[in-house]
Amino acid sequence: MHLTRWEEKAYEGEFGGALESAYRVLVATGRLLKADRLIPVVSAHISGVNYSNIGDAGVEFLESFSREARVKVKTTLNPCGIDSGKLELFNPPAEFVRKQERIVGSYMRMGVSKSLSCIPYEIDNRPRRGSHVAWAESSACVFGNSVLGIRTNRESAVSALASAITGRTPNAGLHLDDAREPKLVVEVEEEPVSSLDYGILGIFSGRLTSETIGLTGIGGDVTRLKALSAGIGTSGASAMFSLIEKAPKGVERVPFTKKEASSVREQLSSDLDPEVILVGCPFYTVKEVSDLARNLEGRKLKKPMYVHLSRSVYAEARSRGLVKTIEESGGEVIKDMCPSLSPTPKWMGFSRVATDSAKGSYYMKSALKLGVNLLSAEDLVRKYA
Repeated sequence: MHLTRWEEKAYEGEFGGALESAYRVLVATGRLLKADRLIPVVSAHISGVNYSNIGDAGVEFLESFSREARVKVKTTLNPCGIDSGKLELFNPPAEFVRKQERIVGSYMRMGVSKSLSCIPYEIDNRPRRGSHVAWAESSACVFGNSVLGIRTNRESAVSALASAITGRTPNAGLHLDDAREPKLVVEVEEEPVSSLDYGILGIFSGRLTSETIGLTGIGGDVTRLKALSAGIGTSGASAMFSLIEKAPKGVERVPFTKKEASSVREQLSSDLDPEVILVGCPFYTVKEVSDLARNLEGRKLKKPMYVHLSRSVYAEARSRGLVKTIEESGGEVIKDMCPSLSPTPKWMGFSRVATDSAKGSYYMKSALKLGVNLLSAEDLVRKYA
């Protein structure tokens, strides 16, 4: 892999230990991916924020690294494990709060934007079509490549941070045209209706290949394609889909019928009476908050509902009166905090939930060990309000 003279010096540590470490990560990754060189990126998005995920080792690494490291490009941050404005609602241990604040503080010292969002493309970080970026967060990578037309591999927390520090990424994978062509096609017999249905299709499709997926027989608005992206990113390693009219000649074709949809749904959902409702995995967009508020207007929830947003979407939703409408119905609007990986069930003492997200159900079951009833957003309101 070719490095410029400046990159070689950075790799050898002439510009400091942080830059050396970052370049060594990128060079090792590039060699693994058979990249010919490093290329500039216009933005990065970093995961590895929730204390539940990275633990004490992550806290210590970030505090050490942030003493010297500074980002060179626009860099946004994934959700964390708390909403610092509503600690009394979740009652997290004081030690968890302190360590979570140390993690976020380390990123802030490096110049990372305090976006705390798994949907950086909604307000915070939306590069132009064709831009090369380095994004972690699987659902955002899939959405970015497939809907926004940006170019990113599915970065880890470490490689995304390395790209943020250097402004570079290996020229390989989905940065190249060939990798963006479908290598397998899912032929959808009947177009899904709800965002949940699209998420189920995503879970099915993501299991089939780590390469770009072609999909026939569907369209979908941005909200549904966001759910499709989240499903694909959850169940496998693919980082891109493409909506096409028919399968290219010689490409493997896989049918998706009501039978497959039903099978995936049965794996993700149980017929149970939830104690709470968790929505916003991935975080809701402004449109999704608006739809929920409209459906809840004039109604009262029969179950506690927690609606998870980024702080940017929260501010916009609040300015439009949407937060007030949801709260008047009995819902709680949360910002910054991941609903599927934060240990809120342990803190609050619940074990059964309802959600409208295939991705959310997958992680609530596997990571949080919850029983999950999977319903569309519309059905959640009809049944529990």
